[in-house]
Amino acid sequence: MSHKKMRWQSLTVTLLMLAAFSVNSAFQPDHPHLQRLLDNAYQYVNPAHGLIDPASGYPVEGWNQVPEQGLFLRSFTQLTAIGAWVELLANVVSGAAPNPFISKDDALRGLSLAVTSLLADQQNPALAAKGLLVNFLGLEGGQRLGPLLESIEKSQFNETFGAENGAAIWQALVEQGWIQEEDQGRKGRILRRSNYGSTHFDGALAAYAEAPLRSRIMGLLDQRAVTIIFGDNANLSAALARSVGALLTPEIRDEPQVVALREQIERFIAAQQPGYAHLFDPKTGTFVFGWEVTADRFVGWDDGQGHWVTGQMNYLINEFRGPWTFVVLRHGLPIAALRNAGFKIKPYRQQDGRDRYALAAWDGSAFQLLGLSLFMQELENPGWRQSLATLLDIELDFSTQHHLPGFLSEAYSGNGTEYTGWIGIPELAVTDTPLITQAPSIYTLGVASMIAPAKLDVFLAGHWPLIAGLFTEHGPWEGWDMAADKVIPYQTTTHTLSLILGGIGTAPENMRRYLAAHQLLDALVALYAPGDHVDFLDSRNAVRGFADQGQPKFSCEQAHCRLASSLSASSGMTFSVPQKDGVSLSNGRLLIRYHSATPIPDASIAFKRAEDDALPAPGIPVEIFMRFRQTAEDQIEIVLPATPALRGIRELSLRFQRHGTPKPLDVSITTFEFIPFAAALDVR
Repeated sequence: MSHKKMRWQSLTVTLLMLAAFSVNSAFQPDHPHLQRLLDNAYQYVNPAHGLIDPASGYPVEGWNQVPEQGLFLRSFTQLTAIGAWVELLANVVSGAAPNPFISKDDALRGLSLAVTSLLADQQNPALAAKGLLVNFLGLEGGQRLGPLLESIEKSQFNETFGAENGAAIWQALVEQGWIQEEDQGRKGRILRRSNYGSTHFDGALAAYAEAPLRSRIMGLLDQRAVTIIFGDNANLSAALARSVGALLTPEIRDEPQVVALREQIERFIAAQQPGYAHLFDPKTGTFVFGWEVTADRFVGWDDGQGHWVTGQMNYLINEFRGPWTFVVLRHGLPIAALRNAGFKIKPYRQQDGRDRYALAAWDGSAFQLLGLSLFMQELENPGWRQSLATLLDIELDFSTQHHLPGFLSEAYSGNGTEYTGWIGIPELAVTDTPLITQAPSIYTLGVASMIAPAKLDVFLAGHWPLIAGLFTEHGPWEGWDMAADKVIPYQTTTHTLSLILGGIGTAPENMRRYLAAHQLLDALVALYAPGDHVDFLDSRNAVRGFADQGQPKFSCEQAHCRLASSLSASSGMTFSVPQKDGVSLSNGRLLIRYHSATPIPDASIAFKRAEDDALPAPGIPVEIFMRFRQTAEDQIEIVLPATPALRGIRELSLRFQRHGTPKPLDVSITTFEFIPFAAALDVR
């Protein structure tokens, strides 16, 4: 469909919608484009669309239900979507989310049903263990079911069909692309793609298409399992806490039904503690990624040598960062779970030619960088506020340069029914995997509006024809396929509700109320504490030069450290502080002034803890990647976020990588200083 036709359709929908109602949002007077986007997004919760399961009160996964394409988004839900729905209803009750579709009484009824269902499901051994729920729940015939099995043992086919027939069926499933073999063929990951299911017994599976054999094969593949994922449960926990915060709004907090709802939600959150404690691994100082209850093992993968590798929550910059922090504070779990979460900072070259240093996500996705919400008082903390503002500036710069009406973020890619995380800004990605850069989506614009609403509205105005082209009578589609010049016609509950919740911007205040009610604000202030002022060129610190091959020329006098080398091997400098327990470099800025005779495109800083640190070395270390210009004088300024991962630092290593033909390196460091911000958090 052409842009012109889409613009006319979107204009019609928008005019009808605005004639029907006007949402009293704080953004309406000053940010009209954001308001119009939210107005259309509210269409998604119109009860006429049937997106809420009447038995449980849970929202379905999404709009699309096209069985012949393998899309069953109305047949299941996930914890993050449930949490977002409960949070939106709580905001309706508090008066913060007025809309023409859900009244306060409707919201109270919806909250009561959803929370009652959560409490019941928490006690159901087919859906939960130790207070934590399975990440996906099937919705069939008024019942909730656990998620489908993700991997299966080959031996199950041999036991069911006999060794010879079982091996033949297994091989046919591999050839059909339904099973990806692992562990040297002893097990396989089940790949449920568009050609998967009982209606697709063709090709290699044609010989097994007759009933009841076909049903027996599908019965093995589509077994239900109890799989607990840390991040999904943390998303739900944090959303429920924000919901309690909304229900603590002074105008409604003493209403009997509101009081009862808060008590029910608190019972659910409290009952999660044993599960979270079970997922914490004291040997590594991290949470495990998840727990396969049915198989009684932690989620992970086979290393190809027959050894199971447990997945760890050991990278901080992802969509779970805020919920993860909340879970640690709320349940009094070890701060080590955050301290042993590493991260990377990378340079991004802006349109004006300047380098900006920003936190990097594994896939460079805006979803991973910004999260679905900001609520752990990040915008009141200078380290996080400046880090997030930089990320938003980069997202705006990249999308403006490439004419993208949205941000690159995990979503449907436009390639058939593919949903993927490999959509992001390559310069902000840790992975070297090629990323999709022509499929922007709009759902992270909600959380972006919490950081800088005025900047975002300017961006929306500049891309409005295409953004408005996503509007439908059930809310906006998620994004555009710019390569094919067409809408990507998919819509998910989590993304649409996060757009609304980000736009109304109540999450920080609601969480603040919750933390205050549980006397946790002081703990958050301590977690975000600014680090120690450190001048790494001070004579009390030990500075030395090094090279992987040979001996570089190195001198360090009067706060001027010079390294010269003609070697192709890497070389650099280490800066060690005398404090036995190290120093904290959290919540501040790292300032480097230098001059260099040649450009150095590949430099990095690594952080090393004290040798007798109580925790094992993090699985993913903290690193900063940098570029040095050929210049008589320049400086690099890098904001370091507020995180315990930057405590107990004994040594910094500044390394200059050299590749290919030997080139002379002559660089001098004239300032190398960490300057903490004045305050951890404004709790007034």
